[in-house]
Amino acid sequence: MWRKVFFIVLFILNFLIAQDFDLDYTTFRGESSSVVVEVSLLIPRSLLKFVTLEDGGYGSLMEIRVAIAQRDTVVVWDRWILRDRTSDTLLIKRTQKIPELAVFEVKPGDYEIVAVVVDLNAKKKYIKKEKVSFNSYSSRKLEISGIELCSQMSRTEKENKFSRYFGYDLVPNASAIFGFHAPQMYTFCEVYNLEYGPGKDREYSVEYEICDLDGDTVMEIGEMRKNKPGDSAVEINSIDVRKLESGIYKLVITVRDPVSGQSATAEKKFYIVSEENRENVDKVLVDFMYANMSEEELDRIFGPLKYIATEEEKKRYKRATLEGKRKIVAHFWDNRDPDPSTEVNEARAEFMKRLEYANQHFGNIYLEGWATDMGRVLIQYGFPSEVERYNYTMGTKPYQIWHYYGIEGGVIFVFVDKTGYGVMELVHSTARKELHDEDWQRWIKQ
Repeated sequence: MWRKVFFIVLFILNFLIAQDFDLDYTTFRGESSSVVVEVSLLIPRSLLKFVTLEDGGYGSLMEIRVAIAQRDTVVVWDRWILRDRTSDTLLIKRTQKIPELAVFEVKPGDYEIVAVVVDLNAKKKYIKKEKVSFNSYSSRKLEISGIELCSQMSRTEKENKFSRYFGYDLVPNASAIFGFHAPQMYTFCEVYNLEYGPGKDREYSVEYEICDLDGDTVMEIGEMRKNKPGDSAVEINSIDVRKLESGIYKLVITVRDPVSGQSATAEKKFYIVSEENRENVDKVLVDFMYANMSEEELDRIFGPLKYIATEEEKKRYKRATLEGKRKIVAHFWDNRDPDPSTEVNEARAEFMKRLEYANQHFGNIYLEGWATDMGRVLIQYGFPSEVERYNYTMGTKPYQIWHYYGIEGGVIFVFVDKTGYGVMELVHSTARKELHDEDWQRWIKQ
């Protein structure tokens, strides 16, 4: 249960950064037991800085890097430059997004996908990371690849990165958001290990259904029988999702082979934002996500938020009902955007940067990083101006002194590993309303 809740917490908090750009991936069977990984990106044009071009109009310039790493070692990577232009910057809307795609082949295993978009005009960098596990595909059992959700499908006129070997261009929708702006959801996957040969049934069946978060079927496409082109097949479909209400859904594809008697199922989550919610896509999706959260899950999300919450917010959360807690957490950042005119909520982004660092560097067997003394200080005050680190000696315990030169005329925080187990505890600070101990040096003596 702890791992499930922790995953949801990280997913929600990362979602709340105000998506700089979207990242998704789909796996397919490769050669010699390898896995083909398609990493798709969706970059808002409004995220980028457009500058005046010499030949007229305005242009953005970005460098895109995508890598798959394993244990801090880059296994495969790609890098390219992308240019975009417009006749007038007023024509650029938030809903206009640039799709990109990188394809790799790796061995099955646990990895991390890292995508970086560098705005070369603004000299800004946007990073997305996602931990993933790539499973091997069977050489005998009926299986389905990952499902790729696409917002565009058209006949290939000129070969490009979105071209498929069957003569179509399929443009992935890395956001998985459909509805008013993308009423048609195109799906693509591959089927492996169909029983095929002389004297065998040359047909297989496939079913598509869409389920809500409760697992109830809200849309169903009846069984379709198709001819086997060989021992593998490509599945493409187009689903009109305009009648679906705003919410989170799951696409379920089931394939059956009458010869082997086997069946295989694949699933993919997606989101619907209807016409009436088109002006506030982020808010609608956040509300959906919190709608079914338990009190335990909400408490874990509010845990690190309490460091920057007001006393009134903390009191309201403590006495709130389950529904009240959902509303407080869902709308925590509504009035904390220092510059609403920008695509990114800078306050959220900085909070997430601190939270991620704290969890990566300060956690121990007892506490998550954000819940430690160091994690709390980092999240509340930011990264220190200077850090003095003192290792174990015969006469002293390990300790650190963090200096903040821009706070209250300059303050310090002193942390000591009292027990010798690597858990740094706050023993003294010169900041107001913090633990104060003029005799703090007694804590570092062995």
